[in-house]
Amino acid sequence: MTCGVSCVDRALNRSFFKLGHFIGRHPGYFIIVPVLLALLCMTGYQQIRYEIDPEYLFSPIRGEGKSERAIVEQYFKVNYTHRFNVGRITRP
Repeated sequence: MTCGVSCVDRALNRSFFKLGHFIGRHPGYFIIVPVLLALLCMTGYQQIRYEIDPEYLFSPIRGEGKSERAIVEQYFKVNYTHRFNVGRITRP
């Protein structure tokens, strides 16, 4: 049982030693490339548009809730001018 574990241990030690040795001889690649990669990824992160509407996120495209909301909005329009109540808004 110890032979299987020690073989893996020796192989990992050898491969990590070689990797560390290579990084020690060529540190520029391992400093500059991650910085450039992070800068490249930041350009895409700036383009993210967040969607926070729970109806869009969690309800099916042709779900019953959306059709019922359309019926409610069709027959019971919100009057924003006279005695407006914020609790009666059906969507933001």
